Amino acid sequence: MSRELQIRAGAGVAASAGVLALAVARPMPAAPLLVCFALLLGIVLLAAVWPRTEDIAVEAAQIKRDIDAKSTASANAFDTGATGAGAHRAPPRTPPTASTGPSPETRRQQWVRATEHHDAVLGAYGSYELDPAMLLRYPAMWDLSAQPVMDFHDALDLAGSLRTEQFTDGPIASDYVDAVSILRSEWHKVDRFARSTGTDHLTDDDARDCRRALKLLDHANGTAGAERATYLQQVMTTVGRLTDRGVVADVPRIRLALEAQVRLALEA
Repeated sequence: MSRELQIRAGAGVAASAGVLALAVARPMPAAPLLVCFALLLGIVLLAAVWPRTEDIAVEAAQIKRDIDAKSTASANAFDTGATGAGAHRAPPRTPPTASTGPSPETRRQQWVRATEHHDAVLGAYGSYELDPAMLLRYPAMWDLSAQPVMDFHDALDLAGSLRTEQFTDGPIASDYVDAVSILRSEWHKVDRFARSTGTDHLTDDDARDCRRALKLLDHANGTAGAERATYLQQVMTTVGRLTDRGVVADVPRIRLALEAQVRLALEA
């Protein structure tokens, strides 16, 4: 017999002896006596059926083994499903391929188109620098305090500094193509700014002088000889006055062209 059973039996005997001793030492009516005997029987039965510590430990261990077995089975089922023939697998990731970019011939063609666009901008801007009427009608093109004008000249300088005589494949050609793209955009902005502004930004006196010089120029174009030379000289005088006041830029090519026209008119 184990020690636990001995303890149980001893406890049951002690409890029974205590109840019997109480019944003998203190005589009582039948009803209380029956209660005592019922209590005695309950103690004996409780001692008999109370589970042993070993049984509780064995049952707990069995429950733990059942739980571990279920967990292992679930894990194995998951692994089998994940690696089975019918399992869904994520498609293998292919490493990205490095972009090779445009071919050298494509880059050369881009550079050639950029030079053509560059020349077109220079030609459009040149009309302002070669035609005295454009200078007088749209003086805002030379207003270097205006943001569109400053942005255009910055883009013009950048494209000019990157342009080469021949195409050379490399970063400078790519930078030139980008610079010309910026230049075209800035040219459209400054041309629109100059044409929409006209002489509105000038003082009344400056605007009046511009209009007067334009009228003189129109008269000169309708005459010849000495009369034409006189009108052209008056145009030059008015333009010089506007230049001194900072209304228009000092454009050497316009001044030289007017001087040449005066000589030709006098020689006619």
